Amino acid sequence: MAHVTGFSNDVFISYSHLDDQAVNQEGWVSAFHKRLQIELDEELGEKAAVWRDTRIGAADDFTADIEKQLRASAVLVAIVSPGYLNSRWCDWELKGFVDGDRRTGDLWVESKCRAVKVVKRPAEQNAHREAVLRETLGLEFFNTEAASGRRYELAPDSELFQRKLADLAQDICALLRTLRRERTVFLGAAPAALSAQRAKVSEELSARQYRVLSAPEGEAPDIVRRAVQESSLSIHFIDRQPEGAPAGAALAAAERDIANRAGLRQVVVVRDREGPPDKKWDFAADSTGPNVEVLVDPPTSALKETVLQKLRKPAEPAAAQKLVRVYLICERQDHPLLAANRARGLRDHLIRLGLEVKLPLAEGGDDAEFSRDNRTKLRTCDGVLLYWGGSRQGWFEERLTELTQALGWRRGRSFVASAAYVADPANPVKENYETREVEELIKQFGTLDVQDERLVRFIARLAQPA
Repeated sequence: MAHVTGFSNDVFISYSHLDDQAVNQEGWVSAFHKRLQIELDEELGEKAAVWRDTRIGAADDFTADIEKQLRASAVLVAIVSPGYLNSRWCDWELKGFVDGDRRTGDLWVESKCRAVKVVKRPAEQNAHREAVLRETLGLEFFNTEAASGRRYELAPDSELFQRKLADLAQDICALLRTLRRERTVFLGAAPAALSAQRAKVSEELSARQYRVLSAPEGEAPDIVRRAVQESSLSIHFIDRQPEGAPAGAALAAAERDIANRAGLRQVVVVRDREGPPDKKWDFAADSTGPNVEVLVDPPTSALKETVLQKLRKPAEPAAAQKLVRVYLICERQDHPLLAANRARGLRDHLIRLGLEVKLPLAEGGDDAEFSRDNRTKLRTCDGVLLYWGGSRQGWFEERLTELTQALGWRRGRSFVASAAYVADPANPVKENYETREVEELIKQFGTLDVQDERLVRFIARLAQPA
């Protein structure tokens, strides 16, 4: 049974059978599957449902069964390799999951993609980055040898393999928990006059394979709190009697207080046969905001539709995303605002990726003005990229020293990402230069390569929260 209600499989492993060949031991994919199963089980605290097609045979048609398994899977793990890129079946599986008409859920859940990329063996010219789930970075299960630049897949029994697998399992489990919560509804207790309507709503949700939680009256507050916090929507019932306090009002208020604290969407059903039809209900204990829908004497059909609308979570105005600023430091002769050069190409690439690129002052001014501007940008920008083109080594070394000094100006706050880009003109000093003052040292002579893995890693770090 899957962890996420509405799915038969928690994870579908998509792979090329070429990547599971073995000599005197189990294949790489089989070992990956076995170890991932263990990690997921331990992380979830229950058995995870992981599906992988182990059948081989060109004469058999497994299309219908595989399509059924794809549609019933919460998460797809694509094990990417040259064989994966060349397999029409792998392409069919990936497109079937990403583009298919899945019965439940969207591909992206709270900025996390339900299709996860695991790079077993990189393709030529890093084609795997663009050809498979280009919006995601993926997790690399290979090592790059520093001296030769050659890349080797990780052995399943290695410590680094196990570490990366644990990271992958934690990411998948976080995604599964989010999906499970999105498909869970807390159904509050109902007074006698509303119990039939509550039962109809419960039947509708169960038929649509939602997980329905409830806590009968008299249960400990901790049990109610746990049930509410596991849900994405809560439904509460109040019967407004002609005389006296409304039936169920106290219990609904307690449930709603917990739901408010958890930030849940809510539907409040009020039975008020004595009140005027246009009466506006206002709750003294808390305000009703955009996440709360109050229905007075609703027909059951209208109540069901309102609940389903809330579960679809119509698009809300997107919160303003933090603008990520990167300071591209260069000498005047390399300044992108003064010439169409490599630095400009680098700047334009960063801008296309949605980054705000800050540059040193291009216009003439005194040293004090330049120094103030430089310090301000080093203090406020999220990342820094030091460009070494036509300048001398001495200028470059001074800028590296400034990066260390900047920690004081930033009150100890490190840059989210730091890199140095070494460009033409090439010379022995640049070719042999090494430093650990920055996280990534990128050397490119001749042309700008935006697929360079060091440049890609630098940009990926900028996307992470500080």
